[in-house]
Amino acid sequence: MSGNGVNGDMEEFAELLRELKGRTNRSYAALAARSGVSASALHRYCSGASVPGDYEVLARFGRACGAGGEELLELHRRWVLADAERKRAVSRVPAAVSAGRSGAAGAVTEGVSRVDVSQVETAGGPDAETRAEPGPGAASEPKPEPEPEPEPMRPAAAPAPAPAPAPAPASEAVSAAAPPRRRPLLAVLALAVFAAAGVAAALLGKALTSSDGSGGSSDGRLLLSSRCPVVVSMGQSDACVHELQSLLARAGGRLDVDGAFGPVTQMRVVVFQLRSGLTPDGSVDERTKRALYENEGKPLDTWTPDRVTRRIREVFTEDPERAVGIADCASYLDPLSTLPNSNSTRNWGVFQLYDGTLRKLGGTREQALDPDWNIRAAHRLWARTHDFSAWRACDRAYRAGSKS
Repeated sequence: MSGNGVNGDMEEFAELLRELKGRTNRSYAALAARSGVSASALHRYCSGASVPGDYEVLARFGRACGAGGEELLELHRRWVLADAERKRAVSRVPAAVSAGRSGAAGAVTEGVSRVDVSQVETAGGPDAETRAEPGPGAASEPKPEPEPEPEPMRPAAAPAPAPAPAPAPASEAVSAAAPPRRRPLLAVLALAVFAAAGVAAALLGKALTSSDGSGGSSDGRLLLSSRCPVVVSMGQSDACVHELQSLLARAGGRLDVDGAFGPVTQMRVVVFQLRSGLTPDGSVDERTKRALYENEGKPLDTWTPDRVTRRIREVFTEDPERAVGIADCASYLDPLSTLPNSNSTRNWGVFQLYDGTLRKLGGTREQALDPDWNIRAAHRLWARTHDFSAWRACDRAYRAGSKS
């Protein structure tokens, strides 16, 4: 299907979900039990009626369908595009409604007629329960004040005829017809400015051009050269991403250096930015590029999954295997796992602690990426209720998997 039309990206996203489901020969109810997502939510996603606010839901669904690493990468790519289309659809509605009000009576507003906004889900919507750590529900937007009805038009009095202009004196007519004397001077000044700008551009281009003619930096830093875009981001696949991944691996990050900017690469970028004092948005701008080249330490070093598993069993002595299963569902036992939510928050670390939960626990994002702190903080949450209700979706998935 083409992604150029309205909701095209959402349709392609739903098509991949249907393909994954179709090869399992399992019902929505069976997949819901395995992935910890409600059957009705899965049906809406697969039918293209809505898009989940968080990728974590899809990661569990994909694993329940037996998706491999490349398929999960493609699923994440299509979700990013579909979620962006969802947000554009929501933003188009107020403008479309306003345009419809000001148009002629009976006119159909295209944006409203072609986008079913009632089926668009946002953070805190009907499927907020599918998040491992649900965030605050999105506040409802205030409804616009009704516009007053226009007053009826009253016939205006016919305007009095304007008096004919008096003929201008001959001296004024000649002065008006003659071109201003200052124009030649302005033209000369404009030419001088353009010439100076051209010289400056030439000098700047020469300064930025490397000795090998590539237009990049002379020290071989590919990401900072003109061969790479100003911002390297999700979905890109080229030599620039390969260079980025190599630098992340040098910084201690465990990831495939395959030249494809997917979810794992973005996770590593977010953590590197956070630990380098940069804005952790997952997009590699110039500041992040320079920090990667100048980095001398190992800011992405962390525990192996085996060490994480041992520590979980030591802390969760009451139900160790269940705790390990839930952590595996939440983060694949990756201490540097971080997933974005649609309300600009994130989940962090082994047990995917939500930003709001971190505040309640008196912790920070940096602490959440420390596996020992994360595991002990998760146990504090468990101790409040002596169950795993804080990870309801993963708990359902674990219990369904243990029965099969």
